[in-house]
Amino acid sequence: MTRIALILAAATIASACGAPASASDSDWLKRQIASARSGAVIEIPAGDYDLTDFAITRSVTLEGDAGGGTVFRSAAVTEKGILVPLAGVNLTVRNITFSGAKSWDRNGAGIRHEGRNLTVENCKFIENEEGILSTGDPKGAVAILKSDFVDNGFGDGQSHGVYLSSGARLEVTGSHFIGTRIGHHIKSLADVTIVRGTVMDDGYGRSSYAIDISRGGDVTIENNKFIQAADGENYSIVNYELTRGGAATRLVVSGNEIVNYFDGGVFLRNDTKLAPQLSENRIENKGKKPLLLTSPGSPRPVLQ
Repeated sequence: MTRIALILAAATIASACGAPASASDSDWLKRQIASARSGAVIEIPAGDYDLTDFAITRSVTLEGDAGGGTVFRSAAVTEKGILVPLAGVNLTVRNITFSGAKSWDRNGAGIRHEGRNLTVENCKFIENEEGILSTGDPKGAVAILKSDFVDNGFGDGQSHGVYLSSGARLEVTGSHFIGTRIGHHIKSLADVTIVRGTVMDDGYGRSSYAIDISRGGDVTIENNKFIQAADGENYSIVNYELTRGGAATRLVVSGNEIVNYFDGGVFLRNDTKLAPQLSENRIENKGKKPLLLTSPGSPRPVLQ
């Protein structure tokens, strides 16, 4: 695998000596990415990089500063987002903050994924209209590891922390969502959805579902922590239904911790005929009314 070390020259020698890179390096960074061979690992030093609808045309890895100082933002209103991997591209991003993406259609994304596979590791998505919006290959996979999603969403209920509108698989592991604005922390229409070891916190309130699955499929929700705010936008925390088509094939919900400040509500709203597999889910009620484990009238769960 080719490795491209981003060592700035001439006016940017100071960056190599420890000073942060600046937005003026953005054009140079674009050239490095555009000229990289498929499979290259591009190391990006700390600094702010101004990228608007930057198309990724080859399968590459973008690796930011290990100390967390590499920030991608867009000074202009975007058409789609900050980074846009195109059809067939496999993109890995690591140690990068995506911040402040705004679009005319209120769906400006930190990453607007139109490619095949996307891997996000140790990244931050802060105050974007969409953290990650994936509209790509129906056979593609999105994996999110050890990443933070803070205050994403436009606030109209149509934008989210992470939204897969198509794809074979979404896996979120060891990540943290807080303060998603009225939309869902995670919305998935993938064939397989796995969320493990992740915190989904309404923060100051107004988030909707923590996890919205509206095309059924094979779903595992395991060993997570949910914090439902007193003024949350939705009385249910996890939603599983078929309003977007698909089939209800498997639903496993186990080992989760739920802290509920809402007055009442439901942890799992299951609007299908599939009996979910439930085990060792712990509810701590802090509201005036208790949170129900499953919605009334839904199939009796198989308790493991």
